[in-house]
Amino acid sequence: MTRAGRTRRLAVRVGWTSFLLVGCGMTSLQTARTVPRGETQTTIAVSYLRNDQRYESLFPALPLDFMVRHGATDQIDLGARVFLGLGVLGDAKWNLLPRDRRTALAVSVGAGGAANPGGSNKASEIVHVPVGVTASHAVTSWFTPYASIGYGAYWIFNYADRDPTKTYAARTGTGDGLLMAHLGIELSRASGRALLLEYTYARPVVDDPGDQFSFTTNHFFSIGFHTGDGSPAFSR
Repeated sequence: MTRAGRTRRLAVRVGWTSFLLVGCGMTSLQTARTVPRGETQTTIAVSYLRNDQRYESLFPALPLDFMVRHGATDQIDLGARVFLGLGVLGDAKWNLLPRDRRTALAVSVGAGGAANPGGSNKASEIVHVPVGVTASHAVTSWFTPYASIGYGAYWIFNYADRDPTKTYAARTGTGDGLLMAHLGIELSRASGRALLLEYTYARPVVDDPGDQFSFTTNHFFSIGFHTGDGSPAFSR
């Protein structure tokens, strides 16, 4: 293995310690339904993280998530979640179908950032832009399975110190990209309290060699709880 190869593996290893902080930003933890206008929903979750790195067992891979969503209109809600413990990730979700239907189909887009997400350089920063599509169907008033697919772009800056005597790959400008798929179920009560069980698959599909960081394929097994809006009344 070359020196460059060893440096890159170290970058991945150190970087993943950041995801042990609050807010990994890779889980979904929501159905396609939006929070009703004027209502607020709070979600907290813990995940078990598994990947193919040999050092995985060295860490208690249990990242936490904390998210708040607020209904802006009958079809759109806005969300904010803690991102890498030191940042914030915001998003907007739009349910494309009438609210009284049992089936919901939503598109979402977000943006966020964090300072020093676990890199070897204390001045490192990360910018994240996720987009996604989510579908869900309320089988009953309390049981809703959901699925989502999306893409997350990560731009990582100042991740590691550069040796002025060495030549490094130039940035491509694309950032690092992850294809993310989510499968989950929501078990809810009329009060608005709900239990969420979710699996997330995150696979790197784009790599910018100039940021000295590389993602690996990750699997998240999550359990979450949310409070807020009550169960909706469906007409169809």
